[in-house]
Amino acid sequence: MAYAISDHPFYGGEPGFGRLQSLIAAVGVALAVAAALPLRFAERVLLVAVTCLVMLALAEAAAAIVLGQSIRPIYQTDERLIFKFIPDRQSVMKRLPANGGTVVGHRINTDGFRGEELLPAGSARRVVIYGDSFIHASYTPDDETFAVVLGRQLQAAAGARIEVVNAGVSSYGPDQIILKMEDELPRLRPDLVVVSVFAGNDYGDLMRNKLFRLGADGRLVANRWTLDPAVRSKLELSQRESLLLRALRQMLGSFRSRGGADGAANEAAKFSDWDFLLAEAEREYRSFIVDGNDVVTNTHVDYYSADVSLQPESPSARYKVALMRAVLQRIRDVARAQGVPLAFLFIPHPNDVTDKYDWGPVDRARFPSYDGRNQTAPLEDAARSLGVPFVNLYEPYRAVDASQLYFRGGDDHWNAAGQRMAAELMARLTAPMLPPGLPAAASAPAR
Repeated sequence: MAYAISDHPFYGGEPGFGRLQSLIAAVGVALAVAAALPLRFAERVLLVAVTCLVMLALAEAAAAIVLGQSIRPIYQTDERLIFKFIPDRQSVMKRLPANGGTVVGHRINTDGFRGEELLPAGSARRVVIYGDSFIHASYTPDDETFAVVLGRQLQAAAGARIEVVNAGVSSYGPDQIILKMEDELPRLRPDLVVVSVFAGNDYGDLMRNKLFRLGADGRLVANRWTLDPAVRSKLELSQRESLLLRALRQMLGSFRSRGGADGAANEAAKFSDWDFLLAEAEREYRSFIVDGNDVVTNTHVDYYSADVSLQPESPSARYKVALMRAVLQRIRDVARAQGVPLAFLFIPHPNDVTDKYDWGPVDRARFPSYDGRNQTAPLEDAARSLGVPFVNLYEPYRAVDASQLYFRGGDDHWNAAGQRMAAELMARLTAPMLPPGLPAAASAPAR
């Protein structure tokens, strides 16, 4: 009964006295009443209660082994970055059925990066790659990720041992990358930094994260953001509650989604509904910039930046482009302050480089200002004006059947073929940027 009113998160869930606490309290009352029964009955009740507790403990231990990697999130809150990876954590991701339904596993090492532990300092030339889920690539086996393929390409081109650090974090925006670089570059001391920008939703990340805004003079200004208490509680509870409860909740959610297929389909359809996406882009812009709302309420759901793509002259699109340019300039300045060569990688959304993608072609009559380049062209212009070498994947992807470079069925990430092509192009650009006097190539492949 004391546990029920303690509001402990393991079996209590969110703060407040809920249904599960009520059930635990009822069990406590039942046990208290059983104590007044004749001894032979009380003994049986006690035996059942202790047996159930032991079985529950064993079930939790088994769940940690069997289910932990698939249902325990790998994120924790952070007062500077909003959220970040939990070091030394295993994780698995299941692809959508349209992409084979394959289960892919990966590891976050003790330094908080995807992959194996870092090599000893000076044993290889180090390349650090920053980005969002395209770089983190939780849906891709290690050997097929952009980071690992780029490492192999650079090692072959330079004839030197290359260590590529995958510093990508799913759902990160370029603004979080600024802070991550400031924190990590002095420690990592890389020979080259590659920063990727997914043009499809990174403009919107700047509105959702609320880490920076533009000052009156057009320069980047740090913003005093706060994390919504409900979002903070959800992230913290995800690490502290019962794995059995999480598994049960996911199972029930799966059954509900099957029973409510229309609702699930409508929810998924939002990501390709132009009216919803334009309204959401306007809402995010108005909330942060016009109304000055500094509370972060969305940390992981990234929508296509429809205003930049479909209505590039709108106030929200113009502001986002200006803010993105200032963010890219700060990224350049951070790398320059550390004396590290920098290259940008600009990744287009699949719907902008092929008419064969799931969303279908844009209605040009309704959106006459639309051009597939609307999201990548401002990035390219900014990189040129900042003097930073870059690879813009728009034209190379457009020149081939780009529908073969991305996953399908609602997953707009690049697949292994898309990552391989990007790595080849980036290797050509960056191999000459690596400093001379490289360590001799190791017999083991770059990672």
